[in-house]
Amino acid sequence: MLLIGGHSITSCKSIFLPSMKRCASHRFLSLSKQVDGDKAEVPHTVQLRRSAFLKTAIVVSYLTYLEGQQNSRLTWADECQMGHCDPAITQKVFFDVAIDRQPIGQIIIGLFGDDVPIGAKRFAELAASQNGVGYRRKEFNKITGSYIQNAGLRSFSLTGGASDLVTITGGQSADALVAEMEQLDKKGSRKKNVRAAVSLVVIDLLKPPPKPKLVARDGKFDIIEEESRPDPNATEFAITIADAPELDSTNLVVGRVLKGMDVVERIASVKVVQDNSSSPYFQVAKLIGDSRAIVAERGFNKPYSKITITKSGLVT
Repeated sequence: MLLIGGHSITSCKSIFLPSMKRCASHRFLSLSKQVDGDKAEVPHTVQLRRSAFLKTAIVVSYLTYLEGQQNSRLTWADECQMGHCDPAITQKVFFDVAIDRQPIGQIIIGLFGDDVPIGAKRFAELAASQNGVGYRRKEFNKITGSYIQNAGLRSFSLTGGASDLVTITGGQSADALVAEMEQLDKKGSRKKNVRAAVSLVVIDLLKPPPKPKLVARDGKFDIIEEESRPDPNATEFAITIADAPELDSTNLVVGRVLKGMDVVERIASVKVVQDNSSSPYFQVAKLIGDSRAIVAERGFNKPYSKITITKSGLVT
């Protein structure tokens, strides 16, 4: 219990930081009024009152800091308790999953169509294979301590060529979803990647810059910029098994797991290729642009078993 000048900051009998902050702020305002009118008081009384005033100011500042830290990583239950429940679930999709062709169960996901219309509709279309391409037979290719990730689509083509690209909400790139993420950030309403969140990968912060490459054209040499890898196409998705703040800057949350977290955790338990990025040999190889380092990095956290979505669609 915090005592300032003989008064309890937690006199409202709440363990929640916002309530404690309100109590401290109230005490702070009360003391500030007394300090303003303390000229007629004896020096000793004035000194004690001003000391209490300063201590209260420090407590209010500290509680404000703690509240900010707490609010930066809220679970779904925490947000609901504070009056900020999940956005409305507008659609539900399902994934049947198998490990090495052995079925392990079903995951049901609720989508936030009202709050994230482009991202949620895009995810639903891919889950339902609405346009002929979707998540069926797509593999989970990355497993970390806080999330699992599906590889998504390599192409929006039905045959692999450029002549029959399908139409999908948000287009062939992630640009529309990046714009939606920025708009939600401005409103302060973008969901964090807390446990059970489902999000689309829209930004690649770790993508190396283009490398100059010398090519021959019409009998002349020319220098072009060669991309190390393509930008995300906003079809890869992640499901968190714990809070994953590392995804907040790259992934757009479009929904959450409603049922089947046991299946998600079963996937997360699969043995993976060890992340060796801390090795000095790997760091030097990556620094000098050794292509073997790039290939090795792609394999980090990749499961040894084949984890596939065998069936997906809308829950009706």
